Amino acid sequence: MSLFLKKFVQDAAIGIWEINESVDDMYARIKLSEDEEKIFSSLKTPTRKQHWLAYRMILPYLVRDHELSAICYDEYGKPYLNNGVRHISVSHSGKYSALIASPKYTVGIDIERMEEKIKRIEHKFLNESEMFENGKGLSIEQLYIIWAAKETLYKLHGKRDILFREHIYIEPFDVQEQGLIYGTIKTDYDEKIYPVEYQMLDDYILAYALDK
Repeated sequence: MSLFLKKFVQDAAIGIWEINESVDDMYARIKLSEDEEKIFSSLKTPTRKQHWLAYRMILPYLVRDHELSAICYDEYGKPYLNNGVRHISVSHSGKYSALIASPKYTVGIDIERMEEKIKRIEHKFLNESEMFENGKGLSIEQLYIIWAAKETLYKLHGKRDILFREHIYIEPFDVQEQGLIYGTIKTDYDEKIYPVEYQMLDDYILAYALDK
C-alpha cells in the first residue's frame, strides 16, 4: 500500500498515491471494467500506466464500496465515475498520482513537481496583470502555485475553450506552506471567482478547488 496522503475537506475527499509498485503489481490488485481495459491498453509507457492505475488504487479510500465504479472520460477528456455518484478530477506528476472526489460539486485538482525549468515558460501562462502585480519577479514556488491553480481551474471548467494566459487570472498572494488563493475564469459568456487551496509537499505542490 502506498497511499501517501488522504485528506477530507468540506464536501470532498482527496487522495495521493506514491507509486513504488510495478505496473504488473498494480494491475493485479485492480479489477478493471471493459472500458477501463481499453483505456489501459492504449497507454504507451510504463510510467503513464502506473499513473493511471494509481487513480484506481486511490478511489476505494475515498468512496464507499457501493459507490465504486469505472472511471470514464467525457468528450473533453474530463474523468467521471460512470455510476454518477461522485464528481472526480485526477492529476499526476513524478512519483505521485492524485484524485479528488465530491458527491455534490464539480472539482479540479493538480499536483506538480517543482523544478527550475518553469522560469523558461512563465510567459506562456502568466498574463500581463499577473506579471505587473508581481513586478519584482516570481519565485519558483509562486510560479508553481499559479500554474497548479490554473491547471486546477482548467480541469474544473471541464472544456477546452479557455487558455491559461487569456482566460484565467490568479490574484496576488504570499507563499505559505498551505493557503487559499483566488482565481477568476473569464470567458465571453461568463466570469466567476473561485477559491483554490494549495499545499506544499516537499518539492511538490498540490492544488484543488470545488465549484460551489
